[in-house]
Amino acid sequence: MTTIVITGASRGIGRELASQYAAQGARVIGTCRTQDAADALKAELGSDAVTTPILDVSDGASVSAFASALGDTPIDVLINNAGVLGDQFSFGNMDYDAWTNAFAINTLGPMRVTEALAGNLVEGAKVITISSQMGSLLRDTQGSYPYRSTKAAVNKVVQLMAHDLKPRSITCITMHPGWVQTDMGGPSASITPEESASGIRNVIDGLTLAQTGSFIQWNGETHPW
Repeated sequence: MTTIVITGASRGIGRELASQYAAQGARVIGTCRTQDAADALKAELGSDAVTTPILDVSDGASVSAFASALGDTPIDVLINNAGVLGDQFSFGNMDYDAWTNAFAINTLGPMRVTEALAGNLVEGAKVITISSQMGSLLRDTQGSYPYRSTKAAVNKVVQLMAHDLKPRSITCITMHPGWVQTDMGGPSASITPEESASGIRNVIDGLTLAQTGSFIQWNGETHPW
């Protein structure tokens, strides 16, 4: 049975990915930050379909406890989905503590989790980190300093990670999930969580080691850095 680990599975894209993979018959380990969120996810998907451990990706002790609880469970696909948009501070009106927290979750979080679970990743495993087109350096945009910078940084982190894990035939990519109708994307976004998750799964299914270190969109197209 294929084992899928999804961080931040309590809502949005993560929740939909957990639902779709569970419907496929995969073993889904969907992490949540709170017990209430974990209970709600398990009630929706069924206790036999998904395991819902508590995980705060910004907390080293929490990540270590999660890895210890998994033991030697083999992992086929790791989806680093947990992330925050945060307040959209602008120049001259910056909350540096909030920015630091965004880095802890959006940039360091995927690295912490992947390092902690590296021993569980089977040969040929796939590690997908949900990023955003807002982190592309080619986009001439304004504002959203914390979110844009943390996503740009995690893109580089994954590039480096890809080199380190390639000898084990582990493919690592960053993924732009589209502009999705979630709490983060808002109701005016262009695609639904169902469309985004389905596209992401199709990309994951077709991933090869030749693509490791790439930045890919939910529809399979390569995204410019």
